[in-house]
Formats: sequence, structure tokens, C-alpha cells
Amino acid sequence: MKNFVLSTVIMLLALSPLFSQDDGDKNPVLTERFLIGAGVYFPSQNVDLGVSGTTDLDEEEIEDIDFDETLGLSGGKTTFNLDFRWRFSKSKKWSVYGEYFRFNTEESVTLDEEIEWEDVVYPVGVDAKLGYAISLYRVLFGRVISTGQKHELGAGLGIHGLNTNAFVEGNANIDGQAAGIERSEESIFLPLPNIGAWYIWAPDTKWSFSAKLDWFGIKIDNISGGLWNISPGVSYNIGKNFGVNANYQFLNFNAEVDQDDWKGNFDLSFGGPSFKVFAHF
Repeated sequence: MKNFVLSTVIMLLALSPLFSQDDGDKNPVLTERFLIGAGVYFPSQNVDLGVSGTTDLDEEEIEDIDFDETLGLSGGKTTFNLDFRWRFSKSKKWSVYGEYFRFNTEESVTLDEEIEWEDVVYPVGVDAKLGYAISLYRVLFGRVISTGQKHELGAGLGIHGLNTNAFVEGNANIDGQAAGIERSEESIFLPLPNIGAWYIWAPDTKWSFSAKLDWFGIKIDNISGGLWNISPGVSYNIGKNFGVNANYQFLNFNAEVDQDDWKGNFDLSFGGPSFKVFAHF
């Protein structure tokens, strides 16, 4: 993925002589103070969740549950996507960027493998309902490092906030005894700091090409985790204040957690195209 982004940037630089631009004109994505976009995201996802499960108080085990494989949802699903950028300083070199998307799904299935969640066991053959909801909040405060008539390079510090909720519901056993319908549910909000960078190349006033990169790996108290967020894209201005955008976004978020509200681990990967309309002013 990193090689793909680097190759894309090199290719765009090589193609720059094919575009013309008057010195007095500059693409609005490089100059406007506010940029707001809304659209749809078509991610293929892989969601592995693990929570502590035990039938012996002297033991603790982590049982990974591949929700997407169990639910049969590995093909992806449409979700809403929203982002904005505000160049808040007078020089327009300082800015704040924000992004939000939410993904949720649930499905009734017949379990072909045993699921253990905390002290509740859902055996093979049980009709169960499984589901999860994931909301991502991303904020990046950054500064332009280099800017010109046709480009902008910047970097900054930010935070990815991930709100995760997952549940299993069905006929269950507790300590080897039938317990009837049980619902096991966990939720947690994880904020992970990150460093980010972006590059915009605008060969004329209509077209612009961009690439964003976020990364971090950290251990804070009882939480350790890391993330990759890579997003190359292309935008086209269709009017004075409006445009359309297409990009590919890859996100990987993993963590090991030892807290009262979630003891376990998860590994979330999303990757796919997004299409949106945006306004700048």
C-alpha cells in the first residue's frame, strides 16, 4: 500500500507538463478556507473481536471471534462518510481536518462453531444473533510545510477515536448448564493519537490529486494499539463552489485492552472506494 501511494505521487508529478494553468489562477482546494464533503463509502471489512471468556475463575482466555466470517459479510457494505477542513489562521497555513463514518450490521445465524464470550458459551447449532457497530471520529491539527501555485504539503498531529459495540444473543450455557436466551454485549471508546501528513497537487483550477497518510503505535496504561490510514484521491471542481471527489481509503486499527468495560483485543480493517460531493468557500 505504501509503495502504491509513492508510485501514484511520482506518476502525477511526471504528468504535470500535460496540464496548463495561468499564473494568476489557483485551484480553490489550495486556497479556500472551508471545505466540506459528504458521500458514501464502500468498504470491504474484516472484523476480528476478542473478549475475555472463562468457565474457571482461576483462568482467563481470549477467544477471537471473526464476526464478518460468521455473519458472511466479507463482501462489504455501504456507509455514510463526512469530512471537513477549516483553514482557521489568517495565513491559512494552519488547519483542522475532521472525518466521520459509521458502520453497523447484525445478522441471525446458526453457529457452526462454539462462541465463548466472558462466562457465556453459545454452542454449535444454536440460532444466534450477532452484530456490531463501529463509529470512527478523526481530527487532525496541521500546518502547511510547503505550498506553491500547484501544490501543498502539510503535516500535523491528531487523534482517531473509535467507538465499538458488539453483541451475541441466543440460547447459551453458563458453567455447563443451559441458561436460556442470553445477550452478551461490550462497548468501548478508544482514542489513539496519530501523526499525519497530506499532499495536494492541483495541475489546473479544475483537477486536483491528493494523498493522506496517518500512522501511530502506542501503549497507554492498559491499552496498546496502532493504526494505518491511507487515502489517495482525485477531485474535480464542477462549479465555483462545488466539486466531486473519488478516493480509496484503507484503515487498519488494532488494540489490546485490559479495562473493566472491555478485556480483550480487536483488529479492524476497512478498505474500499468512496465517492462524495464537496463545497468550498
